[in-house]
Amino acid sequence: MTTRIVHLSDLHCPARSEAQVEALIESIAAAKPDFVVETGDLTRRGRNREFATAAALLARLPGQKLVVPGNHDVPIAGIFGKPFSRFSRYFLDQPLYLESSDVLVIGLNTAVGSRFGDWSLGNAASARVGPVEALLRENLQGRLGIVACHHPLRPHALDVRRSTTSRGPRAFDELAAAGMRLLLHGHLHRTSKTCADASGTDICELCANTALSDRERSGAAGYNIIDVAACDYTVTAISWDGAHYALSTVL
Repeated sequence: MTTRIVHLSDLHCPARSEAQVEALIESIAAAKPDFVVETGDLTRRGRNREFATAAALLARLPGQKLVVPGNHDVPIAGIFGKPFSRFSRYFLDQPLYLESSDVLVIGLNTAVGSRFGDWSLGNAASARVGPVEALLRENLQGRLGIVACHHPLRPHALDVRRSTTSRGPRAFDELAAAGMRLLLHGHLHRTSKTCADASGTDICELCANTALSDRERSGAAGYNIIDVAACDYTVTAISWDGAHYALSTVL
């Protein structure tokens, strides 16, 4: 049996082009994923109407959904000390994890709940990482362990400043020790796969480009398809060519 995961990130709704929205939905529908994982920055400024647009888009996609917030999903006003209240309102039924016979995918919030200072950078706080570790240890049962968050946990050569996540490297090692084998993230708006040895095993971080927005930093917008079988996986990058989403490369 194979489990197919579509990894989306950085939608930054609303899109500039409705035609691109429809092309994205058509492409993902054709891929027939079992799971859709969206790793944050669903909105531009955390506005209600932007969350509503993102939620409506995700509702049109096939498969079970796992969504985590990004830094852009914290409203400018911070909602008076409740920075994730709007995210929670639109994703009220958000599961802690998705699972199949092949894989366990767990969400981790790395967004900082404040617009003060450099709010764009992430924080892998121990209070957030600890429950994810526990879920991995208790529920992995021989399957591929995947963690999904918005920010990279290790400094990335493509963008060292934006990948400086507080407590990130330590969290990466802790999650690897608990059974994580693949980390999904966004934030950098670049498609990439980087691997490092942790706990004697290669643990990889997979970044998805912005799926929909006009905020590309390197290459066209796109998303990733991950096919998982028997604790192994393959990754296919899908890119926007200006008219369609099409196969780009195998990572």
